[in-house]
Amino acid sequence: MKSPRLPRRQRGLTLVELLVALVIGLVVVIAAIATLLVGRTGFTTVDTTSQMVDRERFAIDTISRLIAQAGFEDIGGDTYITRAVAVRLPAPLNDPEPDVFGWNDAFYTQLDNLAITTSTKIVDANRDGKCSVNDTSCKNGSDILVVRFQGSGQPADGTMVNCRGDAEPGMTDQNLDRRAANILYTARDANTGEPGLYCAYYNFTANAWVAGQQLIEGVESLQILYGTDNVTPNTAPPAATGNDTIVDRWLRADQLKVIANTAGTRENWRRVRAVRVGMVLRGAVGSAQEIAAATVNPLGAPFTSVNDKGTALAVAADGRLRRVVSFTVHIRNDLGTRS
Repeated sequence: MKSPRLPRRQRGLTLVELLVALVIGLVVVIAAIATLLVGRTGFTTVDTTSQMVDRERFAIDTISRLIAQAGFEDIGGDTYITRAVAVRLPAPLNDPEPDVFGWNDAFYTQLDNLAITTSTKIVDANRDGKCSVNDTSCKNGSDILVVRFQGSGQPADGTMVNCRGDAEPGMTDQNLDRRAANILYTARDANTGEPGLYCAYYNFTANAWVAGQQLIEGVESLQILYGTDNVTPNTAPPAATGNDTIVDRWLRADQLKVIANTAGTRENWRRVRAVRVGMVLRGAVGSAQEIAAATVNPLGAPFTSVNDKGTALAVAADGRLRRVVSFTVHIRNDLGTRS
């Protein structure tokens, strides 16, 4: 009598079973990787947003403080300077450089001295021609802002600070050319390729401009408009009588300049009553959830103009998160000359 045959034991997988298992495993791995990538992108976006908010706050605080100091006169009871109202006498007795000045769509080049309104180192509408790269890290229509004010104290008491945050000492004579001078502009970092907000200021000890240094990384555009009182574009201003110190027109920097009339140009700048600032901050590549080309308006849609190139910035589909910042700072000090 033959013994019953035992069932044959499974010793492996068939090719079909193996292929099915591999496919299932591959699907699981792909799903896990996709989930990880989505989560990582979300984390990057949140982290970049947080960084950009911090940069925005710092930019608003720094620029607002600087503009608010424009035209400050240290005419208190200090004894380190002989006081005299004559420092603000009108032309032709005294025609000082304006406390607020700027260039539109301009590339920054370090100046030779403090004669800013007559300098040819920086020119309106020359930014594109000076850029060595063909993208918005440089070709962005950014403007340049100059702010001047008197320091305070001898030695400096820390009341008045420049764009770098360094204390500016008070004037020791009545020469208004000794006022602190600051320049804000955007530039492209040669090493990282990233744009940023830069600051340059005049060092009176060395009698030279300090090379510009980056304040905030990722500032892709800086746009400036000037709220003026009784100013007609590119025209020498009328007599000062009748000015009410209220903004009646927003103008570009190049519109405040009068050809072959430096005195008229300076007087137009003394009629600036407010400054509107617009910026575009950008994050790293891959920080955005969506990848698409777009047009952003640094100053806001109401201030966008076809005659002002930088007010509508076309950005590529580079996957960067961007944040638009705009704010207005009113000039609290009198920028004009005195009778």
